Amino acid sequence: MKKSKNHSRGAQGLPPRGGAKTIRPHHPFEFRRKAVRLHLEEGFPVALVAKEVGVSDQTLYEWLRLYKQKGEEGLRSGGKGTKGGSHRLHPAVEQKVAEVKRQNPGFGVKRISQWLRRMLFLPVSAESVRRILHEKKLIEPHRRKPPRNPRKPRFFERATPNQMWQTDIFTFRLNEKNAYLIGFIDDHSRYLVGLGLFRSQTSENVLEVYRTAVGEYGVPGEMLSDNGRQYASWQGKTRFMRELAKDRVHHIRSAPHHPMTLGKIERFWKTIWEEFLSRAKFDTFESARERIALWVKYYNHKRPHQGIEGMCPADRFFQIQKQLRAVMERGLAENLQEMALREENRQLRRRIELLEQ
Repeated sequence: MKKSKNHSRGAQGLPPRGGAKTIRPHHPFEFRRKAVRLHLEEGFPVALVAKEVGVSDQTLYEWLRLYKQKGEEGLRSGGKGTKGGSHRLHPAVEQKVAEVKRQNPGFGVKRISQWLRRMLFLPVSAESVRRILHEKKLIEPHRRKPPRNPRKPRFFERATPNQMWQTDIFTFRLNEKNAYLIGFIDDHSRYLVGLGLFRSQTSENVLEVYRTAVGEYGVPGEMLSDNGRQYASWQGKTRFMRELAKDRVHHIRSAPHHPMTLGKIERFWKTIWEEFLSRAKFDTFESARERIALWVKYYNHKRPHQGIEGMCPADRFFQIQKQLRAVMERGLAENLQEMALREENRQLRRRIELLEQ
């Protein structure tokens, strides 16, 4: 009996011809969400994102459709469930969205969504937040222009805490004089392990912040820095390089003219400037030190971070992300049940009122 070509391909472990379209690899929820966000929130073209993550344009368009219809639940279920698009949120939830925006004008739609999920256990997608704010006239319509020469999206991130730290120096004006923030941030968690405020950017000050961080959190495996004179030298070794060698820390230096290698701590400088330093008034240098230290505690422990799916840096650094996510999911379920019961009671009261009329 003559074997078919399809049968022969099957014996070799290959999919039969014409059947490849029905066999699709499983893509986890986090994978789908990251791909969708690269397009919707960072402006990368669909074709570029699809190529980078290894899916077809059609697949990514389908994920985008599901996300726009049902938010993250659409990505999680892969399109299963009821049809008909997204449903209206409970009025109390919509009111809370507006309240958070009024209290925090600088919060964007994604930040509000993550804050509600992280702090109040309310599952509200970024798209739902955007719709609510538009309806309540709390934001202006905005159309993101695609980049003219889009950079390639990167997923670079160390897998565990203390595997790599990034360090950099930020300069700003404080009471009519230059001030310098020297920082060290954990690459995996975005947890700020060390930060110091100084009037000069010396090697001694860099070492002071580094040694304090090591004393509190241990020695990292790797250190990423730029080629500033405090960190590196083309002739001989700096004090910082000798200190790292003593601690057996592998020193990685960013490529010249490519500061975005230090993207995570660069992003932190942007955050602390926009959300705190540009708005705060400091009476003295010492009060600035104290208040900046308080803000860093807020950043590490209370502020949801967009780069780590709305968790706080401390959640990841101290390896409690999975436990916290389980607590959040329970809280979300309880809140949804409570809102459903409230809605049921409201409808019941309304029916009673109509009967009494």
